[in-house]
Amino acid sequence: MQVTKNKVVGIHYTISTENNEMVYSTLAYEPEEFVLGSFSIFPLVAKAIEGHQVGDEVEVILEPSNAYGIKNEKLIYALDNHLFNNLETFVIDSIIQVPGGSEARLLQKNDSHILVDANHPLAGEQLHYKIYIASIREATSNEIKWGRTEQEIRVCSNQPGCC
Repeated sequence: MQVTKNKVVGIHYTISTENNEMVYSTLAYEPEEFVLGSFSIFPLVAKAIEGHQVGDEVEVILEPSNAYGIKNEKLIYALDNHLFNNLETFVIDSIIQVPGGSEARLLQKNDSHILVDANHPLAGEQLHYKIYIASIREATSNEIKWGRTEQEIRVCSNQPGCC
């Protein structure tokens, strides 16, 4: 069986940056399953594995524009310290919640301001995927309808913001 649209595909993968820094790997876990064509993965990754079979290994390189985007300098900004009650607990390079509820990485702090970066941590990075096709099966009509595997549908069912 080949990887085609509306098949549930199980993959193991490793993501690394252009500098060969490993970002994430599924090798210590069960393969991740998704419905091909459901936008669960980056489109160029989906295209790269299409037509492959169980046991195949595929490598694909994603430029920033095809992954988490180009780093947006407007998302690096200063905030007044008085906006935070727990400033003393903030650690440089940690992720903090900023006013409005979004998250950002703390770059600097001083007596009056903090500097944060609200870009995705992998924005601006070229990503190298090494993918192993572990399984392929026909998707159920429910999986095709929702664009998620049956397991994801069971976990998500009727939860706000899910599915």
